[in-house]
Amino acid sequence: MDYSTEDIEVLPDAIQYHILGFVKNARDVASCSCVSKKWKEAMTHVKGLYFARNVGDEQGILPDLIVSRMVLGTTSLEELIVYCPFSNVSLLAWLRHTKRTLKILELRVDDLGDKRMGNSSMNKLDCLAVSTQLQTLRLWGVLLTNTPPDWRLFNNLHTLEIVGARLRDSALCGILHACPYLTNLTLLGCEGIRVACIELERLTNCRLDFYGAGDCIISIIAPKLQFFEVQGASWLRIKGNHQLNHLSVANNSGKVKKLDVGKLPKLQSLSLRGVHWHWEAVNSVLQSATELKELSMRVEFCGDADKLEPFPEIDFVDFFNSHPKLRSFEAQGAMFAAVANRSSLKQLTPAFVIPCMEEAWVTIRSPLNADHKLASLEALVRCSPRLRRLHIRLSQMKNCEPVADEFFFRVLGLKFRYEFIKIE
Repeated sequence: MDYSTEDIEVLPDAIQYHILGFVKNARDVASCSCVSKKWKEAMTHVKGLYFARNVGDEQGILPDLIVSRMVLGTTSLEELIVYCPFSNVSLLAWLRHTKRTLKILELRVDDLGDKRMGNSSMNKLDCLAVSTQLQTLRLWGVLLTNTPPDWRLFNNLHTLEIVGARLRDSALCGILHACPYLTNLTLLGCEGIRVACIELERLTNCRLDFYGAGDCIISIIAPKLQFFEVQGASWLRIKGNHQLNHLSVANNSGKVKKLDVGKLPKLQSLSLRGVHWHWEAVNSVLQSATELKELSMRVEFCGDADKLEPFPEIDFVDFFNSHPKLRSFEAQGAMFAAVANRSSLKQLTPAFVIPCMEEAWVTIRSPLNADHKLASLEALVRCSPRLRRLHIRLSQMKNCEPVADEFFFRVLGLKFRYEFIKIE
């Protein structure tokens, strides 16, 4: 069936304006403006504009000119996304024109490659103070290594996302001070942060990803916090009461020395990842999170000093008795080896059961103590009446190929006995 503009022209003007208001891509908006005088008028009422990275490349026109012409031609713009290069003078003009209506702003600042010292992003970010009605702010490629931007209070801002930034502690502190009512905070791929103190009464979701040596110190006061993920923290403290139901802590380049998260009565999902953790950090959070339904432990080594050490033995029975609501369980390498020990398996009785376990992932990297590991796998299967899938990953066994082959065939025999086992 062929469609033409006549099909939409028969609709009432109000409905036409409503439909065309969903057009957001700048190229499409420009095309629609050329259809007729009525459509040109309608496009001044668009609610959102998106400018891609390559705006103006084909025409050889400066992106600033194209964005300015289209933004300044709108009457009630609520969302503005700019990925193409722009100047602080143009940005200030756009924000002044839309300051009463703009609610969502996303900018690709791209100042990380600037060789100049100081705050290359400062002038651009200072312009944002004009947009007092903002509810969502997303920034890419920000460079703030001296003082924070000169912002007033953003009383309506509930979502702040900064991706790919170089920040100093004082700059981050100033930014958060200007956004006291955030409910969602995301800092991804940020470097330069050593100490982060976050105090936000309404914060419910927080994601932090810090580049560097993995030695960040993070302190959080957020009584309504429910979802929290962090990468690159060495010390983490969540003060006071909170409502955490999801917690993920990872450190790919450093070691996690301390986790002080208090009581976790509502925590249902926990993920621990990294190369080197102090055992006390692991043990404290496991003891606090007794209501877990999902647990992922992908930690390679422990040890309170710089020396990498294996994990101490974990009692198989006590561990699962302490977490009776577990539905999903993942243990990798050394963590599973700590559970698969001879002394804990001796305490297994016919009455022992893991009542809620439905799916498990186990990574085994060494065929050493094969009997204990196979016994632990079989115990996990036998004691979990609701288990419907067990994923067994075998990896990094090339140094002892004959023993590894024998171990693999024994695991394969376990799979033949239980059809829901999957070997990867």
